[in-house]
Amino acid sequence: MSAVPSTVAPPAARISVRALAWRLALPSLFLASCAFQILQSRGHVTPSVFEDELLYPKLSQSIAAGHWMEIRGEHFWFPSIVAPLLQAPAWLLDSMTASYTYAKALNAVVMSAAVVPAYWIARLVVRRSFALVVAAATVASPAMVYHPYLMTEAAGYPVFLLAVYVFVRAAAEPSRRLGIAVPAVWLLAAATRMQFAVLPLAYVAAVAVCGRWRRQALPFGLFLALGGTVVLLPGALGQYARASEGHYAPGAVAHWMLTNGALLPYSVGLAVVPGALLGVGYALFHPRFRAERAFAAVALTTTVLTIGEAALVSAGEGRRPIERYLFYVTPLVFTGFFAYVERGAPRRIVQLGIAGALGLLLSQFSLSGLTGTAAFFFDSVTETAYANTAFRIGLPNASLLFALLPLALGALAVVAPLGRAKAALFVAFAAIAVELAGGSAVASTDQLVSGFTHRTYSSNPPNWLDESGLGPARYVVLPHADPFVDDDLESWNRNIRGVVLLQTAPQDRFARSVGRVRSDGTLEIDDRPAAPQLLVFNTTGSAVGLEGRVVARPRPGLVAYRIPRGAHVRWLASGLSPDGWTGTRLRYRVWPARPSASGAYRLTLSLPAGEKPRMAELVVAGGAPRHFTIRGGDTLRLRVPVRGVQPPLLQLSMQAPPGPFGGRTLGVRVPSLGYVPRPKP
Repeated sequence: MSAVPSTVAPPAARISVRALAWRLALPSLFLASCAFQILQSRGHVTPSVFEDELLYPKLSQSIAAGHWMEIRGEHFWFPSIVAPLLQAPAWLLDSMTASYTYAKALNAVVMSAAVVPAYWIARLVVRRSFALVVAAATVASPAMVYHPYLMTEAAGYPVFLLAVYVFVRAAAEPSRRLGIAVPAVWLLAAATRMQFAVLPLAYVAAVAVCGRWRRQALPFGLFLALGGTVVLLPGALGQYARASEGHYAPGAVAHWMLTNGALLPYSVGLAVVPGALLGVGYALFHPRFRAERAFAAVALTTTVLTIGEAALVSAGEGRRPIERYLFYVTPLVFTGFFAYVERGAPRRIVQLGIAGALGLLLSQFSLSGLTGTAAFFFDSVTETAYANTAFRIGLPNASLLFALLPLALGALAVVAPLGRAKAALFVAFAAIAVELAGGSAVASTDQLVSGFTHRTYSSNPPNWLDESGLGPARYVVLPHADPFVDDDLESWNRNIRGVVLLQTAPQDRFARSVGRVRSDGTLEIDDRPAAPQLLVFNTTGSAVGLEGRVVARPRPGLVAYRIPRGAHVRWLASGLSPDGWTGTRLRYRVWPARPSASGAYRLTLSLPAGEKPRMAELVVAGGAPRHFTIRGGDTLRLRVPVRGVQPPLLQLSMQAPPGPFGGRTLGVRVPSLGYVPRPKP
């Protein structure tokens, strides 16, 4: 008996190189997108969309610190909690600058993850190679520029597409498992962006065209239960409950629907739009299988809903295009195009008509009328790309390019034999090229805006308070303060623990304290004399004289005081900037009030040579106004005697030319300003 086995061992399994390539294609696309977006995020050096970019990071920081949802030490209920939860791990680091870098990288990974549900959706309708192109188009969108903004767009993209995938599957293949998944994914979507609260309408539309109503009882019942709970629960919608209080004129809504709808083809690359319209139409009325009809119903409904929601925001409060609401449907447009291709691209005459009509309409669409002289539009990637192009090649050339582009790409979609896969891929890649070109223009503009924001409003370093070792502080907002300086300070420094408003109105919806000055000059905060503490004053629009010790001046417009208990305010000059310039009005008050006080205001006014003359009025309460003109090169020294129970308010008003491009208006320079009491006899 031989010990050698007599049977031949089976050959080792051989892995096909092609099969391995297909398996690695989607993960490779995801990793490539992550790497590219993380690299691109380095150019976005600071938050620049206030107050939203203050809200989400602060909620994330609160969650990371174990305080759940708090801002400035007080609870703040916000229903869109998914994005702060996802970003929270990045804020576990000690350094705010490092945390900001990691938060942007985390957002890049989250937003790039949209390739997965986009691929799943496409695979329900088209072949694998086309689905991969759909996934590529998903992360080629110009809207990927939103990922370094620490808001909800990054998380919203994959979550929206996941909801679409579940809706299509559940409508086409109803089951108990999918029946539970439908309301669950809707809750996830609504908790990511309240814009997605209307998504159940898309599911209802898909069920309506697919039938099988009885098998949808479970998800419909859960929808009603969850929706009723949200509506009946007081405060469940947070700040978004105010949306129902708006008044929307039908004409304005229609106007903005057309405007926002006209911008969408540009951001999806134009070339695939005519075929996508036909593809969705065929899938809806002559489907090849049930999932295709469900996809068409969901794609059409979600597109209409997003355009409608954007129009409501534009008409109600925005008064500008809100293209930012629309980019989520990008993979649905490309999937519709490939659905048309897989049918053999029938009715080319109809496609020619659609392409021609769309090209002509878009060629007459005035992007220059929307952009004006501005260069960056956070809510519209198409406007930003147009403005960037106009800067590079001139406004007439940019207008010509954007007018010819729809016609050229429409002609390409008609001339190409879309019945052949290679021709269809060529058209799709042309659309992706347009997406990438637009995204490049938007990203470069975003970097310029972010850099300008950093140079203009940030300190050096931006987290100077955390790094200073001075400890926790509250910042005090004076009249005419620049809110961007406030938001930048709070965005970068965890040690800012509260806000105090001193003789000014609230600038955001978050918790704040109210400061007042008693007649004897004592500073009160929330009706109590101020405790010993560190206060950071925003003096970008007003100046203050305060009892205490100046411990830091991190930048012009920020002064940190260490004050004693019951610190006194000596004077407040509202409308006086750190560089000594006024605007069109200056108000100057001194403390304390003195019985039968008398003295004089002394001020020096100057105007540099070359400036236009200013006509001014000087008024001290209870006295007659003094009118005078100050010309370029003049220096005026004024003395205004006053008498009264306290030094009365001094007001200086003048006529000054507006600043260029809506910028700062300069009145006069004030080299010196003060009140001198009359010596006691």
